[in-house]
Amino acid sequence: MSQLDAGTRHRIEGAIKSAIRLKLDAYRPETDYKPFHTRLLGNDRMQLYSFVHSLITNFGAAIYEPVAAELARMRFATAELQRALPTELSTSASNQIDVIVDELLAGNRNSERPAEEELIDAALLSGSASFATRMPKVDLWLEDHDGLIMMFELKTVKPNTGNFEQYKRNLLRWYAAGVASMPGRRIRTAIALPYNPYHPKPYERWTLKGMLDLDNEVFIAEDFWNFLAGFDVHDELLDCFERAGIELRDEIDAHFGRFRASNH
Repeated sequence: MSQLDAGTRHRIEGAIKSAIRLKLDAYRPETDYKPFHTRLLGNDRMQLYSFVHSLITNFGAAIYEPVAAELARMRFATAELQRALPTELSTSASNQIDVIVDELLAGNRNSERPAEEELIDAALLSGSASFATRMPKVDLWLEDHDGLIMMFELKTVKPNTGNFEQYKRNLLRWYAAGVASMPGRRIRTAIALPYNPYHPKPYERWTLKGMLDLDNEVFIAEDFWNFLAGFDVHDELLDCFERAGIELRDEIDAHFGRFRASNH
């Protein structure tokens, strides 16, 4: 039995279709000269491959983010994309974050987010001066009806090892900026991976798993989507993608069929 209401299903599928159509309208034919590939596979298939590759590269911002926002609006009072945070950061909090990240990089301990938040909270209470800094926007900003603010950074499902340090630093800086600018509000920050490429095996790419608190800072696949909805929505969400894809199939075939005449 479906738990997604008809309106939410319609908006989710609409967000998917809108994103694909925008990509189709903006698509420009591949200009790389690949004579052997083109003669073998056909120009239409080569152009479709180029389009799909471009789409996959931008899937997060183009599709996952708007779908996540639509889903979250069922449960949360506020769901916004690309929310800007204050660019002022406490000097003492920034220094404390540097210490935390340096210790994690050195392998002196594994990440324990509650303890790290206590250290940042204490640093913020020191009353040190603030400085202007570049603060990345929050991919998905949520506020529930009980005062919790949740900030998500949506990431590629196979991040490079070198990215983990920056992920951690961003999460802690978001937390510090949120606590400082919204006193009394509960702040939580995390990264989200929209699916598990190793399914049905557990996610296995935590090369630096000590850098992140996997229980408190990471949402993977079903855990992320189900958290947004507040119930087990994953299979229904896949159905939304399938229905959108079926509806778009003829449009996509017609768009790339016009390249079929030329194999050069």
